[in-house]
Amino acid sequence: MNDYVNNLEELASQLHDIARKLRAAGRNDLILSALGSSMLDELKAEAVRGHLSRLVITSDYRFLLPDIGNVEVDLQPVHKAVYLLFLNHPEGIEFKHLSEYKDELRQWYRKTSKMMDLEKIEESVDHLTNPLDNAINEKCSRIKRAFLDVMDEYSASYYIISGHARIDSPTTTKTWYKRLKVINLPRHLVVIKAQ
Repeated sequence: MNDYVNNLEELASQLHDIARKLRAAGRNDLILSALGSSMLDELKAEAVRGHLSRLVITSDYRFLLPDIGNVEVDLQPVHKAVYLLFLNHPEGIEFKHLSEYKDELRQWYRKTSKMMDLEKIEESVDHLTNPLDNAINEKCSRIKRAFLDVMDEYSASYYIISGHARIDSPTTTKTWYKRLKVINLPRHLVVIKAQ
């Protein structure tokens, strides 16, 4: 095992030397070509990961980012309810199965919108959990915009509700995908003071 780690460290050292030589020769294009854009995006996201802010959800359901100036993420009660639902399910939820979470979504919505008419809450939850309605996509887009308003896109990628396809191992020759939507923020960075 120790030889394996030493070999990986040696490879990293060689990679550093090669990248340094290419940069000195003014050939950043070759570095980018070798890495590829998807790997570059992954590396950027990983670099940001160590600098993510905590997300504090206050007792009155304000969403604060204390490590970047205590900025508040501006969300309406319905967006907060959707966000809290997905935050509560780190394993992810498929949009087409949202109806299975209807009661939980309704509870979050009631908590985040203290003065709203219960009939309006019910109507909104029906739209959000209807697989033929685009309401959930619209809400997730608004949540994404709210985080992008206060941080860069690589940081925001950890806070937004985003897609994640998981391959199941079926007993047949077919490959199945679950199109889960998740919030990738490490849960140790989430502080929920609301009940």
